[in-house]
Formats: sequence, structure tokens, C-alpha cells
Amino acid sequence: MSGAEDDKSSHAELSSQVFLDLVDSVIADVASECHRIARLGLDRDLEVVEEELRLSVEARAKVADPSNNLETNTKFVVDIFGQTHPPVASEVLNCMNCGRQIVAGRFAPHLEKCMGKGRKARAKTTRSTVRENVKGD
Repeated sequence: MSGAEDDKSSHAELSSQVFLDLVDSVIADVASECHRIARLGLDRDLEVVEEELRLSVEARAKVADPSNNLETNTKFVVDIFGQTHPPVASEVLNCMNCGRQIVAGRFAPHLEKCMGKGRKARAKTTRSTVRENVKGD
């Protein structure tokens, strides 16, 4: 009986060792191929990643510099990629409910009031509330 148990454990150990050897081989192949691509410059995305990293480092340096307060010194805010954006969106949009022209930075609050949704909504005047007001007078 113990011979069968020893045989099973040796098969388990052997299959485990074969599996680990295969995993090690695959990892070495992938690492070798990645190194070859990077070394020969075949990876086009590598340049994009390096540029994003460079811009990120520059933006962090600007933010960390106490003499360069971007929000008070300039009209626009600079994001981490070095792009400038106005503090409030100034694009003009037309409200699809009332037709008024609204600045993009105030569009969501306007829709909240105009469409009667949300906590700051105006009370809607409906026919039933008009009848109740007339009957109450």
C-alpha cells in the first residue's frame, strides 16, 4: 500500500517540477523578447510613454515650485500634461428645454432648475395646482 502512495507523491512532485520549468521558460522567453524589442527600438509605444513621463515630471516640478503658482499667476490652469484650460468653461450652449443660451460652466445647474429635477428645481406649475389655487380663492 505504501508503494502506491509513494508512486503518487513522486508523480505529483514530478508534474509540479515540469510545470514550474515550463513557467520559468515562458517567463524567460517573454522577458528576452521584450528586451530585444526595447534594445532595437522596435516598440513605437515606448516613445509615447517616455514623452508622457517627461511631461508628468515637468508638471510635478511646476506644481512643487512655490515661486510658480499657476492658478494665481496665469489666467488658465495648467494640468499635469502641460495643457492649459480655462477655470470655467466659456463655450455657449443652447438649452434644449427652454432655448436659452447658457455658458457651459453653468449648463448643468441651469438644466437642474429648468427641467424641474434636483434639489434646486423650481416648483412646476401644472393644471392641477392651478385648479387648486383657483378653488382655494
